[in-house]
Amino acid sequence: MVSIEALANRIIREAVEDDATDIHIIPKPQESLLQFRISNKLHTKLLLPPKQCDKLISHFKFTASMDIGERRRPQNGAYSFKLKDQKIGLRFSTLPSAPHESLVIRILQEKNDIPIHYISLFPETSRKLIALLKHAHGLVIFTGPTDSVTQILIEQDVCNKHQIFTCLCFIRSYWWLWN
Repeated sequence: MVSIEALANRIIREAVEDDATDIHIIPKPQESLLQFRISNKLHTKLLLPPKQCDKLISHFKFTASMDIGERRRPQNGAYSFKLKDQKIGLRFSTLPSAPHESLVIRILQEKNDIPIHYISLFPETSRKLIALLKHAHGLVIFTGPTDSVTQILIEQDVCNKHQIFTCLCFIRSYWWLWN
């Protein structure tokens, strides 16, 4: 019998090797499906008994610093590790469902990242922004629509790739409520 930790590592490793973008664990009454999303299509990789599935989801939740006892509310978490000298980011999302909890893991491979100065309309400004964020003090205000590309680029590309450890706060204004 394979340990849950070994099974979890094998699943992640196989998903990365298959260039999967997501791992889905979908509960069914008799068994749970483990599927990889490859080229926007779900491929079933494994059928898990309910008890093993619950243990596997609990292991992933623990790894992502999520509350393993909470099964009635959706949760999100993250975890990063290295696999064959490549940094892999995992984003976990759980959702309560009948008969068991479901889990989706988004796989973010570093090789798919595009530097911000290549996609920015203002490459020089992007370089200055990265330099500013590396300082230990100061305030930088970002504006843009809720969950905009601005926020995603700053959080994932700039901070993660350049190992900037800072607290980011995005202030969202729903201006149409006041106009």
